[in-house]
Amino acid sequence: MSDLHLDGNGVAWLLDQITGAEATTTLRTCQACGDRRPLGDHRAYMGAGVVLRCPSCETVAVCIGVQDDHLTVRWHGTLRVELVPADGAPA
Repeated sequence: MSDLHLDGNGVAWLLDQITGAEATTTLRTCQACGDRRPLGDHRAYMGAGVVLRCPSCETVAVCIGVQDDHLTVRWHGTLRVELVPADGAPA
C-alpha cells in the first residue's frame, strides 16, 4: 500500500453495500491477465469515487461512484466473479 492507494479491504464497507455480503473474499477472474484473486487483494484508489485495480496487472476492475442516495458500479475486464460462502466450502 502507498499514499495513493489502499487494498480492497480498506473499502470493504463499500464492497459489502454492493454485494449485500462480505465481499473482500469474493473471487474475481481478470479478463486481461487471467489471474483469480479476492477483491480484498485489489488496489483501491480513492478520488471522486473508488477504482479497484487488478493486483497482478493493474487493469481497472471496478469503478464505484458514490452519490448521496445511490452507488453506481461498473465492472471492467471481469471475466468471472465468484462469491465464496462464509464457511469456505465450495458453492
